[in-house]
Amino acid sequence: MNNPIVLGDLLAHGLSHNPDKIAIADGKVAYSFAQLENFANQLAVYLQAQGVQPQDKIAICAAKHCLMPVFAIAAWKIGAVYCPLDGQMPADRLTQILTRLQPAVVFSLVDNQPVAGHQWVEKAQFEQLINGNSDVTTVTNYQHQADETAYIIFTSGSTGTPKGVQITTENLADYFVAHNEVLQFTPDSRVFSLSPFHFDVSIEDTLLPLHLGAYVFQFNKIHAGKIICNNLIKQQATHLIAVSTLLTMLSSDETKITRENFPKLEMVMTGAEVCAPKVINLWKNALPEVRVINAYGPTEVTIVCSCYTIEHAQTDRVEPYPIGKALTGVEVMIVDEQGNQVAQGQSGELCLGGSQVMKGYFGQPEQTDARIFVHQGVRYYRSGDVCYVDENDNICFVGRNDNEVKINGFRIHLGEIQQQCLAVQGVERATIGVVEHQDNKHIAAVIVADQKDKLQQVESHLQNQLPVYMRPIIWGYSDEVSLSASGKTDDKALIEQLSNAFVGSNQRYFVRQDAEFTHQNA
Repeated sequence: MNNPIVLGDLLAHGLSHNPDKIAIADGKVAYSFAQLENFANQLAVYLQAQGVQPQDKIAICAAKHCLMPVFAIAAWKIGAVYCPLDGQMPADRLTQILTRLQPAVVFSLVDNQPVAGHQWVEKAQFEQLINGNSDVTTVTNYQHQADETAYIIFTSGSTGTPKGVQITTENLADYFVAHNEVLQFTPDSRVFSLSPFHFDVSIEDTLLPLHLGAYVFQFNKIHAGKIICNNLIKQQATHLIAVSTLLTMLSSDETKITRENFPKLEMVMTGAEVCAPKVINLWKNALPEVRVINAYGPTEVTIVCSCYTIEHAQTDRVEPYPIGKALTGVEVMIVDEQGNQVAQGQSGELCLGGSQVMKGYFGQPEQTDARIFVHQGVRYYRSGDVCYVDENDNICFVGRNDNEVKINGFRIHLGEIQQQCLAVQGVERATIGVVEHQDNKHIAAVIVADQKDKLQQVESHLQNQLPVYMRPIIWGYSDEVSLSASGKTDDKALIEQLSNAFVGSNQRYFVRQDAEFTHQNA
């Protein structure tokens, strides 16, 4: 792609066809396409007055707020880089990231303390400046080159240092086109957004539909299944995108998933984690004409890079549904430990190539080199995910290659244990990890379900499905999930809590209350 890319005109479709149409709302405030564009122009003018140059970074301590798209649009209007950060992250971690990023300006939509050494704009000041000068109507949009950075999303790093994934304008432009071949957003779409803005799915469920003139509802209430479901019904959404933890939550009351409650629903998409087949089956059985899609994609390959549409619910299915086929423009290779391509049906590391592959990790060239390689002139990203291609040419996810452990000489993939746990009716989530104590490693499992007896059912099921060396020794039960800031299950925190309880008591069975596990009899 050699032609300039204009990201600053993200709202062009809505502005030219229906500028006064409500573009985004959250139940308390609502803004039209014209209002969003005006706010973005006001902010762009402010940034230029501060001396912000193309490819300077604009950091935002983000919140789930209808004004968040304004930051991306304003940054892109002047060629700057949009850098949404978790507004709730600890102060030390925020300082560490800002020190590396060196943004031209830091905006905050949350109540946190300014970090010394940075130009800081608090929410009240931001709201004042975007409403301050009604005479400014337009800004000449910057014309990006394909390899210029559009945004940076920070993810956790294996070394303990957050990784800043740099996505270029070409990455983003190609993703918009390729993914909407699956999503099928139109100006008439009503999209229900659950994703926090420091999570790249927010670009999928907010910026992409806005680009196409669609309406987006920002859900910013408590993450509880009944509340999410009631709001989804009220909004008469056509498109729902929910990571599997949240989809499981809002599926808790099966009686509500009816065509009467969802007369306009066209698509349900899940992903980011393994979703239990029974959750997907619930939606497909209740709403057979709705497109139910299992999606997959690392942040490093621009949000989503493969999708699988469930044509018919497979009620007896135990293993997860496939993650499908690559989007247009995405190349797929599955390789063994020596880097050789494996045969169809054999497992190996999934490598993804093409124009959606990131520019690299910000300021971390060694980490970039460890993940990016070139094959036959195409840049590929090593995903770290173990997959295989089935007889229908669909990619099937097995687990993480760094989720493989060796205990007593046996190689064990924790993803396989998780899949068997999820096969038990009534189990909502399953977290599998390793607890170390007195130089011994033990497999541990945390089961999330509505009844404690599910734990015993799962253990009994695994006795019939897995060899002794693969069965968890330590068990934890919880009636609710522990969510990370991105809305995913916080597996690390659950295993750490269970480990602390085990080391302190040397018992095997625990129940979680108030973020702590206490011993319970089997």
